[in-house]
Amino acid sequence: MNKRPTIILCVLGAVLALTTACGQARAGTAVPKGDDAATYVGTKFEAAMNKLQDTIGDQRDVTSESGAYFRFDEKYVRSTISSARTGSPEGRVSRQRSQKNPDDSIDWYTPADGPVEYVYLGPVYKSLAPTPWVSMLKSEAGLTIPCAWVGIIHACKMADAIAVSYNADKKIVKGAKSLPDKRTELTADVPFAKFIERRVEILPTSIMSGITDEMKKAPVRTTVSLNPDGTLSQIAMEAKIEGNGHKIELRYDFRFTGKASTQDLPKLPDASQITVLPDKAAKDDFNRRYNELKGV
Repeated sequence: MNKRPTIILCVLGAVLALTTACGQARAGTAVPKGDDAATYVGTKFEAAMNKLQDTIGDQRDVTSESGAYFRFDEKYVRSTISSARTGSPEGRVSRQRSQKNPDDSIDWYTPADGPVEYVYLGPVYKSLAPTPWVSMLKSEAGLTIPCAWVGIIHACKMADAIAVSYNADKKIVKGAKSLPDKRTELTADVPFAKFIERRVEILPTSIMSGITDEMKKAPVRTTVSLNPDGTLSQIAMEAKIEGNGHKIELRYDFRFTGKASTQDLPKLPDASQITVLPDKAAKDDFNRRYNELKGV
């Protein structure tokens, strides 16, 4: 996790570098594609490196949504995360929902004040505690490392995959254009191998054993959209891959959806509805059992 912000910094620097030039183009016009796009981005790559925190980690008072869909033959997962962060000091909430199983839901809430954060357990996770709510010590990493927060982790992992792919081969950049609403859109083909390597989706051994080296070379079409001020609007990845008698389909996206307020944060129940985890050992045990239920 500690290395991820630096990696993402590079790719978003490249993406953000397009914004200045594209701002001079007419709406809907394209900037260079293919080899020319790689060269165009590369020449401005380093100048915009410091934009990472402003683009993902430091966008404040915002709501966001992310979706994940991965199918391997007849097996699939589909989930969404809706999040909000607001205030100074900041309060955060992320609501995870499975679209396959409505009972698979869990909310993570970090209030602005106090030393603890909270989890609200959906039906699948009721065995983790005797009450619907659980409190535990706040995670320092979640406050100091932007990509440690579940609300933006999908965006970070996708950007990470783009960065690693771009560093290995500048030609993954396929094109860029300015949109009618003055946003900028960059497209790239990320090898499926990098999607796996950077853990955009964590695949079990039963699926990994069916994926051949040739399938890993398949392109995952990736789109990054920027607002007129250079901040991230949306990032998405999509692919259909066949090989070794198997079919894979994937769609992942993250987008900022609006301005957050305190109304987006949950209200805590009576203390009798909250199970208190008193220390780090209790929190670690809770997370272990949670991961076991998730199959991680």
